[in-house]
Amino acid sequence: METASAIAGKEVSLLQQEALALLNRGDTAAAEANLSRLMANAAPSADTLQLMGLLRRMQGRNEEAEDFYRRSLVLDPGQPNVHHNLGNLLKSLGRYDEAIAEQREAIRLKPNYAEAHLNLGLALAAAGDHAAAEKSCRDALRLQPNYLLAKQSLAAELNELRRPKEAEQILRQTLALGARDERQIAALEHNLGLSLKMQRRYAEALRFFDSAQVRVPDMPAADYNRGNTLQQLGRHAEAIGSYRRAIARNPLDMVAHRDLNQLLYRLGDDNAFLKSYDEVAALYPDEGALPMQKGDFLFLKGNDTAAREAFERAARLLPKSVMPHDGLALIFARSGQFDDAVREHEIAVGMEPQNAHAWRNYAETLLRAGDAKGALSAAEKSLAIQPLNQSTLAIWGIALRLAGDPLEERINDYTELVRVYDIAPPDGYADIDSFNRDLNLYLDRLHGDTREAIDQTLRNGTQTFDNLIGTGHAPVELLRARIDTAIADYIAHLAEDADHPLLKRKNAQFEYAASWSARLHDCGFHTNHVHSKGWISSAYYVAVPDAVESAAAKEGWLKFGEPNFDCGLKDPIRRAVQPRSGLLVLFPSYMWHGTVPFRSQQARTTIAFDVTPQGR
Repeated sequence: METASAIAGKEVSLLQQEALALLNRGDTAAAEANLSRLMANAAPSADTLQLMGLLRRMQGRNEEAEDFYRRSLVLDPGQPNVHHNLGNLLKSLGRYDEAIAEQREAIRLKPNYAEAHLNLGLALAAAGDHAAAEKSCRDALRLQPNYLLAKQSLAAELNELRRPKEAEQILRQTLALGARDERQIAALEHNLGLSLKMQRRYAEALRFFDSAQVRVPDMPAADYNRGNTLQQLGRHAEAIGSYRRAIARNPLDMVAHRDLNQLLYRLGDDNAFLKSYDEVAALYPDEGALPMQKGDFLFLKGNDTAAREAFERAARLLPKSVMPHDGLALIFARSGQFDDAVREHEIAVGMEPQNAHAWRNYAETLLRAGDAKGALSAAEKSLAIQPLNQSTLAIWGIALRLAGDPLEERINDYTELVRVYDIAPPDGYADIDSFNRDLNLYLDRLHGDTREAIDQTLRNGTQTFDNLIGTGHAPVELLRARIDTAIADYIAHLAEDADHPLLKRKNAQFEYAASWSARLHDCGFHTNHVHSKGWISSAYYVAVPDAVESAAAKEGWLKFGEPNFDCGLKDPIRRAVQPRSGLLVLFPSYMWHGTVPFRSQQARTTIAFDVTPQGR
């Protein structure tokens, strides 16, 4: 074995240069032979160590790659390229905060490092900070104005920020530059398809998805997004085919599995529902994400025995994940096996003490078990982590109520915080009833499913697939002008209170976080629920059945205060609102609400939305 003294400095440099050239050509075997000679030195240099890191990364030996990069930086911390490479590796491992820090250090050492600016943007995007990611992409383009990958990434961030027209402009300009690499062109065309889809230009979007796949047939993302676009066009059989192709190309694409099975359920295809998980599990028996997601669907369907089996399998395959234990706890709680449920919750919160969702579900189980004091403690632990978690606020309110705490009446003030508005007819209509008739006819074509989605709250009905407000639906935009006025009035009437979960977010500027239409048929209802991503939620009544006229039966009425599980509350319903065409009801998103079932051959159609304070 050669020693440090056996390889002269000049030969070290030549071996390093040759190893780098071999790595760039992808000849890892020859590169490793060169680097092995260099590593035989008593004290390999920082350059040798970082080349070993590159080699191990190319070989998929990520732990070793990270070790070599870090050893190189110990010897010479001022290597921007090594910080950059380490950041890219950490991002690929899902360690986004560390990746962001490494890219920022690379930029500090080399401010004009365009690749580091771009990869900082990609790490920020992976961490969910799309506004900061946009800035980093623009910084990369400031340094290299024709940097195609930065243009592509900037457009992707603009799509994430719901600015598809800006993304479309950048993508069309970039395609006009005449890129030669087919994969690069396909990626640009795919992202342009996304921008067009977001603008509801579905036929155009499909053309670009198809063109991208002609260039690069093996593109699962294009299959997946074709499926979403075809759903919007009501071409459900083709959408199913696209989702299946996406899964065939990438069997562990859990998003494609989820959307395929949601569509199959809505179409009432119970024979095909959930089969994709079993088919892929036969090929990947040790992949825990498959039984985990299948278990979630089974839980929602109410098949507790099969769900428990799926979660137990997931727990064996995913020993570091809290999710299977959280699922098992909910299964046990629903069947009244509270000791088993508490055991699983304790495992979950023990594994991740800062998991607000796990503490929230633990609180619900304790409420079911009659332990209001324990539930209050668990809910407060969840709120300490996520103070604005609407689902936890709802559980907290129930715990306060069972504990007899007067704070609950201030949090859930059903008189002041549930407000009812008569909406004036939009411009061009003499009365609200004639407008709602036209609106109801327009909504007919958007309610194309056979039944509700499995993860939605309505029963015996359907819900529209995508956002309604701000997406080009002309009659909805007419209504929005009137709704905006009502929301502004609601906010103006809110008191100032820095300790109140609704009032402390008071902001005259608001934005729509989500919007949809729900249609209930005979025996239809909404289960009791809250809106986890909102601030102020709503129900606007487009059409109501005659059954709502009975104040005694309250069929089809909107009810408040009753949770979706039994916890021993006396008189759980605190307020009920009688629907009528043209009525808008606004209320806190964390407030429990549902619908009393009704019997009628007439449908009950609503438009609902969540708004949040702008910029928060």
